[in-house]
Amino acid sequence: MTALSLAVLCSLAVAHGDWPAQHGGIMNEGGETSFELIQKGKATTVCLSDHGKPIATRGATGTLQVTRAGKETRHDIKAVANGNCLAASGAVMALRAGDTALARVEQADGSVVIGRFAVR
Repeated sequence: MTALSLAVLCSLAVAHGDWPAQHGGIMNEGGETSFELIQKGKATTVCLSDHGKPIATRGATGTLQVTRAGKETRHDIKAVANGNCLAASGAVMALRAGDTALARVEQADGSVVIGRFAVR
């Protein structure tokens, strides 16, 4: 019985933060908050959710750091009006396999959440 309980708990821990993309982007690798990184044309946005429910980002700011072959680029991201997404200022290079990205978001209440992405 204990082994079964542990197996259930482990599967829940692995699944936490692992929600399907809602906007056609890529999801972060686990974590308390789910992040989706979306690139459409020259626009890049990051959307936040918790167990599939949108997290309001009004007043939030942050950064999106992209690393390719050891070289980092950093972009400011700011909340999109009345939603759960933040938009990057300026064009972000198109992500490709092997790139990593890190989104750091500071909510209006001062709390900070971080999402990590590995592009495959």
